[in-house]
Amino acid sequence: MSVNRDDTFAQVHSGAEEVRRSASYAWDNSERQRAPVFVLQRTEEGAGFFEDERGRRLVPAGYVMLFTYGENSRYGYPPEATEPYRLRWISCSLAGSVRAMVGQLRDDFGAVVRMPPESEAGALFDEVLDRYVRREFYDRYHEADLVCRLLIALYREQVAATRTADPVEFGYHYLQSHFRSPVNLKLVAEKCGVSREHFIRAFRARYAEAPGAMLRRLRMERAATLLATTEMPVQDVALACGFANAGTFCRAWRREHGGSPGQRRRERR
Repeated sequence: MSVNRDDTFAQVHSGAEEVRRSASYAWDNSERQRAPVFVLQRTEEGAGFFEDERGRRLVPAGYVMLFTYGENSRYGYPPEATEPYRLRWISCSLAGSVRAMVGQLRDDFGAVVRMPPESEAGALFDEVLDRYVRREFYDRYHEADLVCRLLIALYREQVAATRTADPVEFGYHYLQSHFRSPVNLKLVAEKCGVSREHFIRAFRARYAEAPGAMLRRLRMERAATLLATTEMPVQDVALACGFANAGTFCRAWRREHGGSPGQRRRERR
């Protein structure tokens, strides 16, 4: 199977700072030719609008819209606005892991998210745009690295914002990020600022899976991967997956799969 090596690393195609003052500034992405490109457009002053299947919403200063060419969405200067709309934007290729990161960000938080200029993501956004304008990327790897760091920082900041806005969602992301550490549900609930009982009940109602079951599943899936792809001792696999020790891991594995982790490894050879 051949691979287009040029598509491996994300590239910045274009970017600029603009000021718009009338509703003539309006784009329908469904009328654009579908292409492996995504756009981040941050409002500096005033407000733009963004509309997709989730509805129409304003994009005020400190927020960014994220969209792709060819999708069913529209954006521009709000007809009801009276102030200039100053914006900065970059368009980048949907290359390699960037495609998955963009999809995950939009699936989890939507196409309009917060990005204050003073945030880590905001600073990276400005650096990417400024380096593009001045042609100051060291090389294409530096360019791709900055784009990936920008998306990761933007995702991380949305997760952090859910801690107060939506503690249960914050707990979901916390489990996803920390299951390889020896965390328990009491600790996770404390991180979310709610009681353990409330967290378990609300989590199960929203995700149709108990948080304890999700924690075990993530650890078991990780353990199965390590058993199949490495020669790590069972004790090291246990610790790498968040179990307190090999004994706890082996008991959990036996309940889930039958047999022992060592047997699974021998069967896969």
